[in-house]
Amino acid sequence: MPTLAVLGLNHRSAPVDLRERLAIGDDALAEALVRLTEQGSEAYILSTCNRTELYLVADDAEPHAALVQFLAQLQGVPPDDFDAHCYFMTDEDAAGHLFRVASGLDSMVLGEDQVLGQVRSAFQTAQAASTVQRVLGKLLPMAIEVGRRVRTETNIGRGSLSPSSVAVSLAQRTLGDLRSRSVLVIGAGEAGKATARSLVQAGVERILVTSRSAQHAQHVSEAVPAVSVPYAGLAEALHTADIAISCTSSSEHIVSVDELRNVMAQRPDRPLLCIDIAVPRDLDPAIAGIPAVHLYNIDDLEEACAENRDDRAREAEAAEAIVAEAVEEYRAWSWTAGVVPVVGALYERAEAIRRAEVERTLHRLVSLTPEDRALIDLMTSSIVKRLLHGPVAALKGHANGVDAAELSRLARELFALPVDESSSADAP
Repeated sequence: MPTLAVLGLNHRSAPVDLRERLAIGDDALAEALVRLTEQGSEAYILSTCNRTELYLVADDAEPHAALVQFLAQLQGVPPDDFDAHCYFMTDEDAAGHLFRVASGLDSMVLGEDQVLGQVRSAFQTAQAASTVQRVLGKLLPMAIEVGRRVRTETNIGRGSLSPSSVAVSLAQRTLGDLRSRSVLVIGAGEAGKATARSLVQAGVERILVTSRSAQHAQHVSEAVPAVSVPYAGLAEALHTADIAISCTSSSEHIVSVDELRNVMAQRPDRPLLCIDIAVPRDLDPAIAGIPAVHLYNIDDLEEACAENRDDRAREAEAAEAIVAEAVEEYRAWSWTAGVVPVVGALYERAEAIRRAEVERTLHRLVSLTPEDRALIDLMTSSIVKRLLHGPVAALKGHANGVDAAELSRLARELFALPVDESSSADAP
């Protein structure tokens, strides 16, 4: 079997300023996937505000160096700047990691509910880019199912916390009651929608939403009691707001220090709380130096997340049991999958020989009726299946053992099968 590997970094292993340098935007994801398959046969990339992870299926048993070099070239970041912050896993360890990610067990907000949708969306992107084949085609649906089971069979996701809802909690912790506050949400994607919903739950009566896409902002304003404001009027909206929560997918800052300094000059006696949960960051970090501006980024949510960890940690044990069960299932499948191409190649070769011999013989027996020819074809096909039943049963019977790879090699040698393992013919 080829090696399944993951190279990644997340909120625990790397600070936000490094994560944003390595974040892969939605518009660049498809091309990055295609380029990544040059290092192997299958590829999947998960890039969110808290992590960037590269999954690769390759013949190389230890593709760590290749993945580091790929990420460095893709993002223009020297390997020495990030390699020490990365984690690297292979095979069932890599599978188990993805299962934990999809379940919210590896999130800043334990059990958060947005990451499963992100895993699913990245899977759809990889499918569209044709970088998913046999291994990832098994692994990714398993990860999505594990995430679904954890949410339905445990209470770890109770309350549906997410970075967006924790950002609102941080605002409440900082300013107290938010009902009379004016809050500007910058961004109208999934995170923007979640933020607006959390603000409504917190009792905020004046919510402004802006986005580069006026249509998206309008959709959010229709879904919750909010006012859509033109993106061109961002400075004016900041002028009226008490709180700004930004969560776009922009690859660069959308609010510069000079722009916000000009806004604050018009409201010197009114402080502004800014919470930036985007990666890369939407707000220039330098704005923290502007008087009366209080800036928090995604990493500052850690303290606000701590409150829910104790409550949810008790449910994590049940969630981990679901993950462990899935890892065992993947391990068994991966061992079995190693002999599937051999079995397919064996039947293909036997069938090719049978057809050639039957056609050569029938060519001489011109007096046979169509019914006789069909009987001969059926008889020879039955002979081949019965002859191969024993070898195939032995291969499948040992597929879950440590000697599966050696048995596959011996079978290829004994039956003169091609070394290429791309065969996937269904075997009886």
